[in-house]
Amino acid sequence: MNRRQQGGFTLIELLVGMTLLGFIIVAVAGGLRIGIAGTDRVTTRAAQLDELRGVHSFLRERLEAARPIRWTDERGRSVIAFDGGPDRLAFVSDMPAFPDIGGLYKLVVVRVGTKLVLMRELTEGRVSGFDTANAASDVIVRDIGTLRFSYFGSPDARSEPAWSDTWQGARGLPELIRIEISAGGSIQRMWPSIVVAPRLGEQPR
Repeated sequence: MNRRQQGGFTLIELLVGMTLLGFIIVAVAGGLRIGIAGTDRVTTRAAQLDELRGVHSFLRERLEAARPIRWTDERGRSVIAFDGGPDRLAFVSDMPAFPDIGGLYKLVVVRVGTKLVLMRELTEGRVSGFDTANAASDVIVRDIGTLRFSYFGSPDARSEPAWSDTWQGARGLPELIRIEISAGGSIQRMWPSIVVAPRLGEQPR
């Protein structure tokens, strides 16, 4: 009776079988790692897109509802309640009733470190200025690289409409507001620009 008829295996055959089994286990484990990594990337990307949509929607709604309130500045001039710089934007707009008290608010959007922060203070629209000493603050985005605002329009009756890095002491709201944000981290990827047109015109004097 030969070895095959006895139903046994040689040591070499066992070693070959164990080696092949090891290769199969390594291949399966590698496939699982790749699948898990791909799932993590998809989940991270989906979370980033949700954050992007939320930030765009919030800023667009608040800026579209910017109020063209006029008040008197420190030099006695009647100016629009809007103070726009390249890295800071302050304006007056309505806020929803949830989660805070709804109503008219002074809002300041600014970068603090690597965070995009919204500062807000309830107002009646009579006290001029955007002092944030008593303002509440919320973090809109926790990790940004750059923040830049620009404004399109004619700040006075003498100039032609154009894009500018500032909008201060103007006679009315800008026609368009552009917000450019890049994500933080080692690769500062630019988000799609937000371009908003305030819906409300200048209130009667």
